Amino acid sequence: YKKNEGKETNMEVKKSSLIFFLYALVMFWPDYFFFGMIKYLENLLAAYAVIYVYNNRKRISGLSIIVIIYFTYFLLDTFLQGRGDIHTLISNAKIALFFVVTDIQFEKEKYDTVNIMWWFVFVFSLMNFFSLILFPNGLYRVETVWNESGTKTSAPYWILGFKNSQAFWYLLLEILALLKWYLRPTRINKFFAYGCAIVAVAAQLLVRSSTATVACIVGAIGIWIAISFERKNVPIKSINSYLIVAINYIVNALLVFGMATFLGPVVQTLFNKDLTFSNRTNAWIAAFSGFLKNPIHGTGILTSESAKEVLGSLSYMQAHNEWLQCLWQGGIILFVIVTVMFLAVAKRINKIVDSKLKVVANLFLVSIFVEMAFEVWLGSQLTWIMVLMIYKMKCMESEKILSC
Repeated sequence: YKKNEGKETNMEVKKSSLIFFLYALVMFWPDYFFFGMIKYLENLLAAYAVIYVYNNRKRISGLSIIVIIYFTYFLLDTFLQGRGDIHTLISNAKIALFFVVTDIQFEKEKYDTVNIMWWFVFVFSLMNFFSLILFPNGLYRVETVWNESGTKTSAPYWILGFKNSQAFWYLLLEILALLKWYLRPTRINKFFAYGCAIVAVAAQLLVRSSTATVACIVGAIGIWIAISFERKNVPIKSINSYLIVAINYIVNALLVFGMATFLGPVVQTLFNKDLTFSNRTNAWIAAFSGFLKNPIHGTGILTSESAKEVLGSLSYMQAHNEWLQCLWQGGIILFVIVTVMFLAVAKRINKIVDSKLKVVANLFLVSIFVEMAFEVWLGSQLTWIMVLMIYKMKCMESEKILSC
């Protein structure tokens, strides 16, 4: 009986891995290669995901519950305020579903889950990297109207989109490559981990995205620490993850409220920006003014056109700061939910025993915060999966030591 039970369990895992393979493929599929069949397959797999999540509800982690609360509140807030449509509902529900499915699948088969996602992110990121080299001026260009007088500029786009939209592709590439090696520390996985770190940083240098370059360098340092100190028993000191979250909020407050003049030399050196941060301060002021009009619930999810109207400029489609975006469109309630989520991640990191892995987890958390200081990223499944992988690092450590 035990043998048959084992076979059935193995078959169940392989079946779920195959379905996850298809699901990850359509969720990571770049818009540049979009065709109609992808949309139908995505909807079909999303419907299956609802059943899958229900049948495996006991495997759902605390982080997934927070994420479900986040999306449920944000969508309810949007529709109760008379905004949003069926597209808003479906697109956000798909991100939440994919997050929870990945969470459950990871508990069933850690390495296969990481490996499947890594392959897709690796292939698409590498294709994009070569497109940056072969077409430095972009595969195509998109015109943007900046003001009411009709002033236009055109920006280059590649397989993974505009330069500022590529950051989390390469950050996710780094963390998946690292975890792939950590779970199976073979020579080829070590080669891939180092290679992915080099590609990630090089890609950001090619598109001249200073913020993403810094974030990817932080991730690359994490990879170097994990692999270089693998066989050394020297513990590496790491600060408390709660402190990283707290510092992140303090720095963002200083930036947004214009109290960071002392950071001028650092900003110029690291990010190659002045203290207007490429005129992001105008968006910050407008978004904060919008928050003050409805501080508890915010505006709800806005379309790009509605955001431009609320922010009072054709130049802005979002707040260019994740924390301001949460306050502006979700109010204090959404801000608290997001804070609780990152505190849950920090709590999980603090439980990691392996000092090297703990440092790596903290570094990738910092890389997320660096990006979120200047862009809005919680609308992308890439960001959510990266947050999940950081949260699951404790589980990966347990895979080698005790049990998850």
